[in-house]
Amino acid sequence: MMATDDREDLIQAYFDAMDEEDPAIARDALADEFVYESLTGTLEGFDGFARYVNELRGLSNSTHEVSLLVHDEDASVAEGTVTGENDEGDVEAKFCDVVEFDDAEESITRISVYLNDS
Repeated sequence: MMATDDREDLIQAYFDAMDEEDPAIARDALADEFVYESLTGTLEGFDGFARYVNELRGLSNSTHEVSLLVHDEDASVAEGTVTGENDEGDVEAKFCDVVEFDDAEESITRISVYLNDS
């Protein structure tokens, strides 16, 4: 299993890319075969992630506040609150992201995003 600190650095790069609206921040954190699963569907590779950040994401000026990180042998889970803006105004939602890794390449292979915006 990859060291917890290394996993947390990769996860932080992902959240930084989202909050800075700059997918390149996460480029080195994502495996070539990376898969991103969210409400917009399944996207593949860095190009898919960049498309999500630049075109498909319905949130801007976001801030992800992680309140819980749990690691097991196969994956890590990040839970927290995301705030930002969409076409209707300010948004706040709870999220839970399941993150899988390639230990040999020390990269993220899959992120599945779950949101509760009620």
